[in-house]
Amino acid sequence: MNKLTIVKVKNISKTYKLYNKPIDRVKETLNPFKKKYHKEFYALNDISFELKRGETLGIIGRNGNGKSTLLKIISGVLTPTKGHVNTKGKISAILELTSSLKPELTGLENIELNLKISGFNKNELKEKIKEIEEFAEIGEFITQPVKTYSSGMKSRLGFGIAISSKPDILILDEVLAVGDFNFQQKCLSKINAMRENISMIFVSHSMNSVRLFCDNVLVLEKGKKVFYGNADDGIKYYIEQEENEKQELNKKNTPKVVKPFYGDLFHNKEKIINVKHSWSKVMYKLQEEMILDFSFELKFDPKNLIIGLPIWDNLGNNITSFNSDFYKIRLFKDRYKIKGSLKTNCYFNPNEYSSMFVVVDGSEFLYRQLNKNFTVANRERVFGYVTLNHEWEING
Repeated sequence: MNKLTIVKVKNISKTYKLYNKPIDRVKETLNPFKKKYHKEFYALNDISFELKRGETLGIIGRNGNGKSTLLKIISGVLTPTKGHVNTKGKISAILELTSSLKPELTGLENIELNLKISGFNKNELKEKIKEIEEFAEIGEFITQPVKTYSSGMKSRLGFGIAISSKPDILILDEVLAVGDFNFQQKCLSKINAMRENISMIFVSHSMNSVRLFCDNVLVLEKGKKVFYGNADDGIKYYIEQEENEKQELNKKNTPKVVKPFYGDLFHNKEKIINVKHSWSKVMYKLQEEMILDFSFELKFDPKNLIIGLPIWDNLGNNITSFNSDFYKIRLFKDRYKIKGSLKTNCYFNPNEYSSMFVVVDGSEFLYRQLNKNFTVANRERVFGYVTLNHEWEING
């Protein structure tokens, strides 16, 4: 293994035997001809990658695609069916924040127990205990049994203990998805401070967090590696795959009784045809130029043609709307093929967004259909719905 390589995963596979009935397991064990009564399920299938010292790898994919299984194999909790893992240095795996806590022991006793297991001597214990207490902010409850703690208190204590061992390799499984906002910010700050001296493997469903922390990305789908490379490219690949799948599901699924937040879809094919519309990208950065290209053909002479574009966030909040009402669309008689674009800068804060391409003539709707979703990701911390162009001038 290269001196700079701190984790090397080579051809890892993890299979499980699936039986239709419990009795089939007994039949297979006792069968003299070694007849198989099971089917093999690949939780992981031939996964390989390397992590160099000081790098952070993000592992993304939908639930059930093998992310947690891979982390458990790297951290030594599970044994692979095939392949092997080589690591250098001490590993600290935060797979479940509260898994190391003993409910009958007090918070202080849990801290001491875990620090001793990690190999800290008596001289180091006092300083480390104080450090964890300050981070967890549990106060006088530190001397009470952990079983009396709220879930937030347990999470803070668990995280404080997990990062106290100064690992060479830190493995994080959705750790930023738990706890309140303030706790998540403390986690982010702590992880950021540690990044310079350690290597990290990071699992998250938050594409903004992945982009914020990760140098490279591994995308898993049904236990297989479908992408491995630069973080921005990996996130773009994952979002495109997700969006394509959503489009396919929307085509197959019957309409739901509950009306969607964006309202009814509509297309008057007797008046408007050959409609095309799409964003130039599926992922944008703050302040980056956004372009929506469109084209369509009218089969009549319009009186007051207007093109609109409402945009919603992932909760259905209407963030903004564009329309060409003040831009007079000039058409030559008998030539109703229209082609154009909308250009704007991305002021939307990190999130996933839906948008709709709308064509009306006066008060009559001709076309109202969704564009493919786009995502905004950013390395800087921002708040609210949008970040407008601004310039600070501060004098001491």
